[in-house]
Amino acid sequence: MPNSTTKAATSGLTFPGTAGSPASSNEERPLGAYIERTMEGIEDYARREPWAFATWVFGVGFVLGWKLKPW
Repeated sequence: MPNSTTKAATSGLTFPGTAGSPASSNEERPLGAYIERTMEGIEDYARREPWAFATWVFGVGFVLGWKLKPW
């Protein structure tokens, strides 16, 4: 049975920011890797389109505030 380092070396999959870390961390935490990639994508979009991102955040906040108001 190959260890996780051997499996990662042959799979060719790497994620940004994990080049020096063992691949087993991504294999054991697939949700963490998914969240990390999603957040990087959101940050990239916010840098490329700040006005559109601000509009989405305002809209989501408005709807949530309207639906979850305490009274």
